[in-house]
Amino acid sequence: CHGVVNCAVPTGSKTNDNRRIMLTIDIQLPRDRFRLDIKQSIEGDLMWAIMGPSGCGKTSLLRTIAGLEPQAQGRVCFNDTLWQDSAAGVWLPPERRGIGYIFQEARLFPHLDVMENLQFARRRAAGGGPDFSDLVEQLGVEHLLNRSVGSLSGGEMQRVAIARTLLNAPRLLLMDEPLSSLDWESKAHILSCLRDMQQHFGMLVVMVSHSREEVARLADKLLLMARGQAQVYGDCRQLLSSPGSLLTQDDQALSILDVKVKGHYDEYGYTELAFGRQRLLAKRMSAMPGAELRVVLSAQEVSIVVEDIDCTSVQNRVLATIRAIQPQGSNNVLLFLTAEGQTLLALVTRRAKGLLQLSSGMQVFAHFKASCLDVV
Repeated sequence: CHGVVNCAVPTGSKTNDNRRIMLTIDIQLPRDRFRLDIKQSIEGDLMWAIMGPSGCGKTSLLRTIAGLEPQAQGRVCFNDTLWQDSAAGVWLPPERRGIGYIFQEARLFPHLDVMENLQFARRRAAGGGPDFSDLVEQLGVEHLLNRSVGSLSGGEMQRVAIARTLLNAPRLLLMDEPLSSLDWESKAHILSCLRDMQQHFGMLVVMVSHSREEVARLADKLLLMARGQAQVYGDCRQLLSSPGSLLTQDDQALSILDVKVKGHYDEYGYTELAFGRQRLLAKRMSAMPGAELRVVLSAQEVSIVVEDIDCTSVQNRVLATIRAIQPQGSNNVLLFLTAEGQTLLALVTRRAKGLLQLSSGMQVFAHFKASCLDVV
């Protein structure tokens, strides 16, 4: 089966019985010059992301959860089912763990066309998975159904592989950087689809990614790893945008903001968003008025103005208060702003800080273009 781990137990639509989803990992995996040593529990219907430098053990952790590392020592338990316990001699093989695994490579069956690859997963789901037509439309693969696998681009193959896995509606979905081969437009579309699927089916998702944008768009919780061990585990939003966090120590810091769709300006191709009592403009989107969304904004895209200036082509200006100022290398500082009860980050030069006399507690205006808003 070409290394594909895609043997999920279907769950059907998400129920309201408040069943707990719990994944408990207490595992050690010794390798040549490397040792994975993780003890972690995850509870609830969540999107859980793992980040860290190359070689820190992210993929090894996913493989251990999936049952692809039978030599690992320790315990892995999902809900009330013991998947692995080296002390008790228990090891449940991958095909009995009921998981979906999306690899970095598509790993489609080359002797089957796209439709046959998807029908293979659909038959194994034995009912209860997502609607076939809806899923292929959401993932944009309906025009590929009669194509051979060999005729697909890398991005097309990965979209088909994602559709094949999701057709099983697994209770636990593992993703190992499955979107790295896609352009950003395709990636953004699939991220939105994955989030919708996770919420609809109430499945736990564990994803490995190097992209903060992907993590910000999808994840609820975040585990930062280094040298085979967990460094920090906590709320994704806090780890991405809190003073002193490992992920606010460089120029790639970003903000996650909660907004609500107010309406659309079709004439200009914009959507109006409610940000608390303030408003934002973003590129036209398909979400209906009233929809609650997540906005991702790079700190590099935010400019600071000390007066309320509206004679500018920049469409968004937000009244905010400087909560903290963090040195960022030798040339920049990172401003932690509070606006509408949320945290907004802005990266400015030390020179700008001095010229504007920026200080904690000061009210300022954060300016950024509508095109800079990345909406989930």
